[in-house]
Amino acid sequence: MLLLVLVLVLAGRATARPAYQTKYFEQVLDHFRFDNLPEASWSQRYLYSDEYWGSGTKGVDFKFSGNCPGPILFYSGNEGPIDAFWKSNGFMRELAAKWGGLLIFAEHRYYGTSLPFGKKSLTPDNAVFLSTEQALADYATLLTELKSSILPNATDCPVISFGGSYGGTLTTYFRLKYPQVVIGGLAASAPIGYYANGGWESHGIDEFTWIDIVNKVYAEAEAGCLDHLRRATQLIDSTGVTEGGRKQLAETFHLCAPLSSNEPLTDWFTDAIETLPQLNYPYAVGTNPAWPVNKTCSIIAKGIAQDSDEALLHAAATITDFYYSRSPDACVSGQGQGLIPGGGPGPPSWGSWSYQSCTETLHQFSARGLRNFTFSMQAANEACEKYYGVVPRPAWTEMHFGGYAIGDGLTGASNIIFSNGLLDPWHGGGFLKQTKESLPVLIMPHGAHHLDLRGSHADDPPDVTETRQIECQIMEGWIREYVAKRVS
Repeated sequence: MLLLVLVLVLAGRATARPAYQTKYFEQVLDHFRFDNLPEASWSQRYLYSDEYWGSGTKGVDFKFSGNCPGPILFYSGNEGPIDAFWKSNGFMRELAAKWGGLLIFAEHRYYGTSLPFGKKSLTPDNAVFLSTEQALADYATLLTELKSSILPNATDCPVISFGGSYGGTLTTYFRLKYPQVVIGGLAASAPIGYYANGGWESHGIDEFTWIDIVNKVYAEAEAGCLDHLRRATQLIDSTGVTEGGRKQLAETFHLCAPLSSNEPLTDWFTDAIETLPQLNYPYAVGTNPAWPVNKTCSIIAKGIAQDSDEALLHAAATITDFYYSRSPDACVSGQGQGLIPGGGPGPPSWGSWSYQSCTETLHQFSARGLRNFTFSMQAANEACEKYYGVVPRPAWTEMHFGGYAIGDGLTGASNIIFSNGLLDPWHGGGFLKQTKESLPVLIMPHGAHHLDLRGSHADDPPDVTETRQIECQIMEGWIREYVAKRVS
């Protein structure tokens, strides 16, 4: 499973939430051709909650007309099951309660249950309909049909899009591509710049930016932490060279069976360590403790202090146990991904993001510090051609949507909030400097991956709480402007 997809699974807190209805919309398979295909439609899943819709606003009066009970808050689903995003987007539910809004969470094609060809969706012939452009057209079609013919009195309701990570990228492109459908968007932790290599040099980005932020977060969490983690990585790797060592590792890391080589378990450990900074939330989420980076540093430091290989290996296993949510009596595969930091091309068994990495969203990242990895375009091309019969076109997304030109104010983009947390390695590809009043940029020094989209929590850092307040004010301004134009 790719790292980005795993983050989605780990991101939800097990607490009671407003109920939603699961609905399906008969969606067009290919929005950009007009002939009839053998299977020209498929069922797109979306989540729907009208619990607050039309209940009235609290502390703000938008003066909606009779054709609109309240605003529509839309989540542009990204690379995972849509119900996982529902769990990690409490801020939208808070806004719906405040504004009397309707909540709609749309599932991205080829993820969750929204599989156009079922279990055969990722065969080379069928996967060709998986693209950002098709997903955006899905969202525009869904919302247009809902407002015009399915929802009562929704014709004049404004829609605001929300998204985190790739979902934030989709929200950005959605507003840019379909401004008549959404009046604005909150793009949280949207790493658009990482897919705009043409602007890397002028924006201070290179192949090591992502991993350098990971290393920096550990180095700042506790002195010597990164060195301790490197020692643990090297110990796992060297222990796994021999058959006896692999049996020891299988016992220590609770593997279902000893592995045949040292690399998979080393990758299993480094995958966890590299991903934890983006999950560095101030409270426990799932099996991850509060501030998991700091906890990781504390655990590994205690293992180092005992000055024994066995103690250090047990410390490393403690970290992977909580990261991978291992149940006390369960065994795990220990099969890590390794390769490109943050996830990349792989077989269909790795999921749909693997295919997208072979087309539009290739991470041209290398690694240093904890492990060494050199990105190879040739290797990526060969892997993608082997698995899907395609080769990546990294320049396409930048040319098609604008890349850094969006954040630099050189396109027609407006009414998009770009938020980023500095603990999150994905912020390196975000828009960090505001160039236009209509493209506000909000930075959270103590924020991890789209923390502002999560529900308010007593342990939230003040900068995160303030960011949500500013976001709320900006979006209320969009709604008032929309209503004023409709009235006039």
